[in-house]
Amino acid sequence: MLEDIAVAQQVRLDILDQSSLLSERLQTEDEPSLVLLAPGLDKTLSLARVVRKRFPQCELIFLCLPGGVDTLRQSFGIAPLIGTHWSIAEMERDQLAREVARSLNAGRRRSKLRTTLDRANATIAKPRTEFEGISQRRLNADYYVHNIIDAARDAIVGLDTTLEVLYWSAGACELFRLSARDTVGRQAEQLPFWSEALITAVRQVLSGSGTQSHECSCVVGEVELALEVNVSAVSGGDGLAVGASLTIRDITALAAERRANAERGRQLSEERQHLHRLFEQAPGFIAITQGPQHVVEIANRSFHQLVGLRDVIGLPAAVVFPQIEGQDVGSLLQRVYITRRPYVGRGTPILVTRAGEEQPRRGYVDFVFQPVLSEQDQLTGVFCQGHDVTQQVLAQLALQRSQEDLQALVDERTRELEQSRHALYQSQKLEAIGKLTGGVAHDFNNVLQVVSGNLQLLRPLLSGNRLGTGRLDAATGAVDRGAKLAAELLAFARKQPLRPVPTHLARLLRNMDALLRQALGEAIEIETVVAGGLWTTMVDPHQLENVVLNLAINARDAMQASGKLTLELSNAMLDELFTQTQIDVEAGQYVLLAVSDTGSGMSAQILEHAFEPFYTTKPEGEGTGLGLSMAYGFAKQSGGHIRIYSEPGSGTTVKLYLPRTEQPEVLAVPLPVGPAVGGDETILVVEDDLAVQGTVVELLNGLGYQVLRANDAQSALSILQSGLRIDVLFTDVVMPGALSTTELARQAKLLLPAIAVLFTSGYTRNAIVHGGKLDTGVELLSKPYRQEELARKLRQLLASRQTPALPPEAVRPAVLVVEDQLQLLALTCEMVQELGLTAEGFPSAEAALPALREKHFEYLLVDVNLPGMSGPEFARLALQEQPKLQVVLLSGEGAVETSIPARSLGKPYTFEQLEAILKG
Repeated sequence: MLEDIAVAQQVRLDILDQSSLLSERLQTEDEPSLVLLAPGLDKTLSLARVVRKRFPQCELIFLCLPGGVDTLRQSFGIAPLIGTHWSIAEMERDQLAREVARSLNAGRRRSKLRTTLDRANATIAKPRTEFEGISQRRLNADYYVHNIIDAARDAIVGLDTTLEVLYWSAGACELFRLSARDTVGRQAEQLPFWSEALITAVRQVLSGSGTQSHECSCVVGEVELALEVNVSAVSGGDGLAVGASLTIRDITALAAERRANAERGRQLSEERQHLHRLFEQAPGFIAITQGPQHVVEIANRSFHQLVGLRDVIGLPAAVVFPQIEGQDVGSLLQRVYITRRPYVGRGTPILVTRAGEEQPRRGYVDFVFQPVLSEQDQLTGVFCQGHDVTQQVLAQLALQRSQEDLQALVDERTRELEQSRHALYQSQKLEAIGKLTGGVAHDFNNVLQVVSGNLQLLRPLLSGNRLGTGRLDAATGAVDRGAKLAAELLAFARKQPLRPVPTHLARLLRNMDALLRQALGEAIEIETVVAGGLWTTMVDPHQLENVVLNLAINARDAMQASGKLTLELSNAMLDELFTQTQIDVEAGQYVLLAVSDTGSGMSAQILEHAFEPFYTTKPEGEGTGLGLSMAYGFAKQSGGHIRIYSEPGSGTTVKLYLPRTEQPEVLAVPLPVGPAVGGDETILVVEDDLAVQGTVVELLNGLGYQVLRANDAQSALSILQSGLRIDVLFTDVVMPGALSTTELARQAKLLLPAIAVLFTSGYTRNAIVHGGKLDTGVELLSKPYRQEELARKLRQLLASRQTPALPPEAVRPAVLVVEDQLQLLALTCEMVQELGLTAEGFPSAEAALPALREKHFEYLLVDVNLPGMSGPEFARLALQEQPKLQVVLLSGEGAVETSIPARSLGKPYTFEQLEAILKG
């Protein structure tokens, strides 16, 4: 590209590297017309100064990549010190060619001007001859003036008083690319740079106002130029203005430099303001002193706040700086100033006297005094920076003061933690034992159920055999003792099913008085103390009676059949301080039942094991060791707490805390006792233990019931879906398989709304018991049970489900609901019943077919997308069975197009929409 431009300009092109350009062998007489400095050179501006010093007359062009002009110009600064005739050009062919041509022409004009001036000076200096006339000298002067003007770099234009162009210099031809022939004789307003402002300036000059200077812009060859126009008057011999002279200079580069300088000035100003804001907003205090007198030169807002918002600028630091306890701040600054070593203070105490305060205020600061050096390594002052750490130091001092009492607190807390750890260990140990005993009780109850059932089945066969009947009674008694033992194990494991009701314990103890006196004997005095305003508690009264009886029997044995038993009832409040040292107990209001005896008491070692099952201090054969274990499990399962207080020789007190309830007392209704009777209803027995299942089936057959059996919940569900009439679902709680017994019971209610459900188990887990309490509406018969207990429970359930027959006019329309989503099925059935209709729900069309064929329905609500037979297919079959049936198709896709007479109800639907379609 450079070679092409050199050829076009008819100049020789020499390419030198940086070292050759600086070589001494390059003579000054070889001065080039133009030097191009390529981008990427090291220290470009320094190299240009060397070139300018060696070649003062040449033109300089700094080359840069496209878009890099402003960046390069900013790097030169305000005064690059490389003369006037230099420029910057991008490495782009057309622009570089124009800039090279301009620079070469400018160089030629300067050379021509120098030659003309040299000749003029030589002519003037040459001795005059006597024959030389005045006209010749005048002609020579005009000639030299003309050449001087044409050789000038600036454009010069002459105008007469009518603003007609009289003269157009060579510089004007080059600048505007217009020849003298195109411009001389024309009006000035036709010139490319002319403007109204120039007309005003020329008129002012012609009127004698002196030289005028004006800047304007002009577009020449698609390039916008910045021009400086100096207008001066041309006077005749009489001193009157005969025209005007316009000296026009291209200041494009200068204008760009001015703009760049202005932008750099603006940026510097913004940076200065930004730094000032940062200085003022610095979180720590900052001050700078100047000179050996340490006069404050500058300080930020935080420093003013530290010393009390005083005017500190220009004052000595010894006057305005806070005083350091034990040190002189002036001496400290002087030491930093002399040694040039910084000083760092941490947590240094200071005294600050603020305006309007008589006594100094004490504070603490972290600070550093740093010497400030100039570029010439001259010391100019001290930089002071730091933070007010008064609050942190005061907090540390307070912490140090508190450490004096910390050890005592730590020791006390350690003791509390040790107590809590021990209580947790005991609780975890009892929990582990409880899980074991619960599992054992479950299997034990199943075994007892088989034994008990077979003993009851065997009794009619031995009715005339006294010896066999006696042995049968002994075996039955053993089963009863085993059942009681299993119940106590379940109580300790917190797995016994509780039926808590609001109970007033004073009434419960009064009702137990005769039982307790019979159990303890006449030699033991019983005293009952009831505090006034006793609260009601939520507890299972029957299980609590067993706990009280067991505690009383333990007290009798400890008193060796002679002493005093005290039963105390009162209100109690367990606070946070107490509950923090206990496990599984919450702060709150409780009813306290305290059972105290005057027996032998227990040692600390015995107390640690008192609640463990089968632990006893009685001789072998005199106790099971389950009394306190059952009380412990009952208290925890009831949401309460139990503690034992005892010392050898001082008796024992067992305190049972039961949670208070705001509900009114509910009096227990005694269950009717009568002969066991059976019936002819159909009962579905669900039991995975085949031995237990066989025994139960025989017991039910002996009572006259029709019995169906299933080994798991899934099999039972299939029987329920078969359409057979079933009156009672009798199922074990703990069953194998994916389908739980609670879900089986729920689906049974959906399939057969009138069915009664009875659960049985020797270990309820959490299926029907939550929070230690039976779920609402759940009926449970605990294993092992007698035939009489089973018979009474069944008749109770069957009697409670019967309702009086309605008169024909009160019979409610029946709705058949078929929906595979069980939750939606249950919800739809409830909504239908809320509308005063009866509903029977099925999860599939196949399950609903038996009901469709056995019962009359007014409405059919059927989901379109069912597993197996689809909803429309089932609706078509239903219309064949019951032609007057009103069909409603349920769909999540909006209206359903079908050929059968049916209406559509889109999911999700509201109660009002369902009511409108069923009763509309």
